[in-house]
Parts: sequence; C-alpha cells; structure tokens
Amino acid sequence: MIDMAVILCLETSSKNCSVAVSKDGETILLKEHFDENYCHGEQLHVLIEALLKESGIDISDFDAFGLSCGPGSYTGLRIGAASIKGFGFALDKPILAIPTLKSMAHYVHNSKSIKLNKETLICPVLDSRKGEVYMSFYNDLFKEYMGAFACDLSSFSFDSYLDKYHMYFFGPGQYKLEFLSHPNACFLNGDYPSAEYLSPLAEEAFQNHNFVDIAYFEPMYLKDFIPTKSKKIY
Repeated sequence: MIDMAVILCLETSSKNCSVAVSKDGETILLKEHFDENYCHGEQLHVLIEALLKESGIDISDFDAFGLSCGPGSYTGLRIGAASIKGFGFALDKPILAIPTLKSMAHYVHNSKSIKLNKETLICPVLDSRKGEVYMSFYNDLFKEYMGAFACDLSSFSFDSYLDKYHMYFFGPGQYKLEFLSHPNACFLNGDYPSAEYLSPLAEEAFQNHNFVDIAYFEPMYLKDFIPTKSKKIY
C-alpha cells in the first residue's frame, strides 16, 4: 500500500455545491453552499478558497483531486469536471471519478442507520426531469445490484423488486417515489449528495491507482442535455 493521501473532493452534481479535504479516507474539513437556482459557477472556487485558507493547505499539496462524476445536473457536472481537470493538468496530479449514486449508497451503507441483510436493497435517488429520476441499487454487501440508470417512473416495475426486497430509498429524488404503497418500500431522507461522502471512495481509488485520463474524462450524464430558461431575474 502506498502512503495515505490528502485529496480535494468536489461535489457539484446537485443544488448542493460542496468541497472537502480528505485525509486517509476521512473528511477533515467541509464547505457547502446550497442554492435552489444552482450557483456552482459563482460559488465553487469561493468555497475552495475558503477551504484552503481554513485548512492551511496549498492547492499544490494535494496528492489527487476527486470528483463526484454523476449522474446529476448537467451544468453542475460540467463545472466540477472543468475545475478538477484544470487542477490535475496544471499540477500534474491524478484525478479520481466517483459515481454520485455510489457515494450516496456507500454513506448510508456505512452509517448503520438501517438493518442490512440479503433481502435488502439500498437505493439512492436523484431528481431528474419531470417523471424521471436517476437511481441505482446496492445489496447488503455493497455490491452493485443495478447500475446507475435514468428511470421513467411511468413504466418502471417497482413491484417486481419490492416483492422480493426491502428497498430503502433516499436522496433528493425520493419524494417522486412516495406514491409507492408497497410495505417493502422504505424512505430514509431527502439529503443531497455531499463531498464528505467521497472521502473513503476517493482514498480507495487512489490506493488502487484508479485514475481517469484527464484529456478524455467526461462526467456520467446518462441523458442528453436539454437547455432550460434561467430562473434568475435581472
């Protein structure tokens, strides 16, 4: 095993713009800014500067840079990817891509907030377009049962899974699933993804040399970008 790493982690996939310092797989400092209108373009580097100032760490001291790579907000993911690639290229440091839903599932899996067994599925949910969510399913051993996918709520057969498993739904998209009346459908919380969720997985990726190619890396969008009108009033 190589020496434990100090990693700057960025989470920009949702309305919660979040940055963290990870050391030895633990979050030692976290800065976040939540905005309904998505303000990552304005806030991300403000948060990073505040994080560096408070931690006393220079940007060049990080061993690697980690990013929550999606799915999620197209614009947010683009901003995070551009920042992380810029740091990696300028400082000749590796970058680590952690799937957003995986980081959410890992946090709940390790939190001991639910009783896990072979009849359990952990189901992080992110909001998407009208009538859709992003989801993935993990079993009690944190093995991927179903990888990240864009779920059309009008056609997906939840009962075929709920008849076999207790499914724990959580994340900012879970409210769209509250129509489920099956007794095996359980709802935990609507918490947004956070950079602190990335720390253990970023450390693991660093130790295993699971680095992404800076030149060719793209976030996990799952769907094509559809522009919408800005909600800002000028």
